[in-house]
Amino acid sequence: MLLVDTWIAFLQNILIVGLILIFQTYIIEASFNVKPVGVNCIRVFLWASVYLVLSDFTLLLMSFSQIFWRKRRYKLVTKNAEDISIFMLLSSLEVMVFSVGTYIGQLIIRVVTGNFSQQTITLYANEIAITGTIMGLIINVGLFWVIRANRAKINSVKSKIKQLSLDTEIFWFLFGLLFSLEFIITMSDLQGITASIQAALIMIFSILLSISYWQISLFLKTYTIRQEAISQFERNQQLQDYLVNIEQQYTELRRFKHDYQNILLSLESFAEKGDQQQFKAYYQELLAQRPIQSEIQGAVIAQLDYLKNDPIRGLVIQKFLAAKQADVTLKFEMTEPIELPTANLLTVIRVIGILLDNAIEQAVQETDKLVSCAFLQSEGLIEITIENMASQVKDIQAFSELGYSTKGAGRGTGLANVQDLIAKQTNLFLETQIENRKLRQTLMITEEI
Repeated sequence: MLLVDTWIAFLQNILIVGLILIFQTYIIEASFNVKPVGVNCIRVFLWASVYLVLSDFTLLLMSFSQIFWRKRRYKLVTKNAEDISIFMLLSSLEVMVFSVGTYIGQLIIRVVTGNFSQQTITLYANEIAITGTIMGLIINVGLFWVIRANRAKINSVKSKIKQLSLDTEIFWFLFGLLFSLEFIITMSDLQGITASIQAALIMIFSILLSISYWQISLFLKTYTIRQEAISQFERNQQLQDYLVNIEQQYTELRRFKHDYQNILLSLESFAEKGDQQQFKAYYQELLAQRPIQSEIQGAVIAQLDYLKNDPIRGLVIQKFLAAKQADVTLKFEMTEPIELPTANLLTVIRVIGILLDNAIEQAVQETDKLVSCAFLQSEGLIEITIENMASQVKDIQAFSELGYSTKGAGRGTGLANVQDLIAKQTNLFLETQIENRKLRQTLMITEEI
């Protein structure tokens, strides 16, 4: 443990806290932005001052403050806590970087002074700290270029973690990593362990961390391959169901065509005879057989030809088959060709997918297992309305909050994700209504000006 002047320790603390915040913003926003330091410089100076008293334990305290803030705002800690996980990872990295930098600075001072005794640490503590800080900055420059060169891989790992719902596991792993590292450094300082031994411990810890990273990467690859195989099997099963459904609808259309021809022939005979009484009786009999007509109107997949966007049509067919497997009737209504704008089509697909998933899952719990989805288009506006029975939903305000769910605690993040997705778009609006125990959500898509 180096006993250095206060201003040197304060400068090093500012650099550690500032670099963590800068890298955190860079990884999350994919831009090298000094805004966290420039705008929140008071925050940096405050934590740097606390660092003088609590040393590296301050990083744990900063993590706890972020966790507390997220708990108060979202009522959940580990779900979608990408910012906190990245902060804890960067905190661990910066502790190791500046510890290694200090050890390198110690070697440089010993070589320059020619004094390799243990007294060098006491005599040249300030020089070692300054040299170590410079070496830490050089290592951080290299770290920045490594992150920049592997931007695609980092984004891929982040997306896989979200896709596989491993946010909670990664969060606690990084928390344990930071806590273990802080425990090693704190105990070594309390026991008066030399910088050489402390550096060796940190190097061993770094090696174990690298092995853990390799194991996690291997696990993600294996798990991804497994999930892709499962998804491929499900797609094949859905395709099989789709073909069976198409065949059934084709049979129904042929039957209707045959009946329609017979009806025309019968009407022709009545017209030739001019028998109005028999014609009226026959007409009433036809009205009683309207189930044939309703079967044709229920030919959902054929009706989806009105959707001119292939990704939207594919999503709707997939949800139709998923609802069928869940014993839920998914009814679509559209009367004219509809083509959604391609500017933010991916966002629209994600929103519709979440809303349909929630509606289907809710319908499973209801006695009325019907979900209606209507596509309406007017001048400059497309409305997509999804309606389902929701007897358990009482409060609209709490309905869209993160964590709210009628399916159990911690399972209601989808609706909050919808709000976040829509908030980032200027031409998307969501209206939620509850009337007669029915939940109606309308996604409005306007033309971008």
